Amino acid sequence: MPVTKTSSTVVVHAGEHLLKVTGHSLVIGSNTFLTSETFRVGDHDWNIHYYPNGDRTIVDDQFTSVYLWLVNINTDKKEVTAQWCFSLKEDPTLPAIGPYTDKFVPESPSWGVSKFVSKADLAASGCLKDDCLVIKCTVRVIASKLNDDDDDDCEDDDDGIVAPPSDLGRDLGYLLENGLKTDLTVRIGWFRSFEVHACMLAARSPVFRAQLCGAMMESRESTIRIKDMDAKVFEVLLHYIYNDCLPEFMEETTEVAINMTQHLLVAADRYAIGRLKLICEGKLSKALYVNTVGFTLDLAEQYRCQLLKDYCLKYMVKDSERLRAIVKTSGFEQLKQNHPLIACEILHKVIDKL
Repeated sequence: MPVTKTSSTVVVHAGEHLLKVTGHSLVIGSNTFLTSETFRVGDHDWNIHYYPNGDRTIVDDQFTSVYLWLVNINTDKKEVTAQWCFSLKEDPTLPAIGPYTDKFVPESPSWGVSKFVSKADLAASGCLKDDCLVIKCTVRVIASKLNDDDDDDCEDDDDGIVAPPSDLGRDLGYLLENGLKTDLTVRIGWFRSFEVHACMLAARSPVFRAQLCGAMMESRESTIRIKDMDAKVFEVLLHYIYNDCLPEFMEETTEVAINMTQHLLVAADRYAIGRLKLICEGKLSKALYVNTVGFTLDLAEQYRCQLLKDYCLKYMVKDSERLRAIVKTSGFEQLKQNHPLIACEILHKVIDKL
């Protein structure tokens, strides 16, 4: 069977927009929303819909809701892939929502969260200065074109899903502005511990930032415990946090490196480290084989890795003989059990190729 080589060209357009809500307490109604000014990122127009009292899906009205809307789609493109994130500008103790990567299409032109922040947390946070709230939305529009050559496997790919440029300079600016220099011990399970700088974790992850700011306000404890994470995974996570790159052993496409990449992707999602998550997606996109693509697609669907999902689907439906082999693997069986609708999506893509 001829080998299929798949490469891609990825361009990332990034932008931010601030929605300022004045007279926040005066907005009433469980389905009342405010719309931001239209802003432009990646040749597309966007705006933000904010529900101070929650949208109609929130029965008790105890949460605010926020959504990013794609206002227009270019006539030559039926969908736009974008990574989005929402946060409250005035309070780092409240974690950001995202980053998530999703497809914006005419049938579903918006993505967001119905439970953005509870009213109780909002009132206690100090964000409502003079009854005014500022919401920051970060958008990265990802333009990706996949190209098929004449090879058959992905291990020789020169490209793949490409992460945006390093944002270490911006994150280190947070250290200089806030001066967080507290030493911290991170305990993984009961047997391993790591001595770290709290300021580094806070600067690189909004989730760590929220946890550490909350701990500092409540007590002077200099130890935190992380559950449900292997110590080796945390060690690699720390390497990225401090060096903005992965350790050398992960440069190879070995079984150990790929297994670590899968766990690291989960950790990056857990701590909202968007660039690291895209790096992991890129590495996994270069390691697609008949026996692994089912597990990879299952992971991509679970953690909303839209680019990696697209890459897996394209690999699966490219060759009919390959697809027949894939559906017999344990990875595909796991995929069907966890995400049964994916099988229908694959079927539709096969039909479209007929």
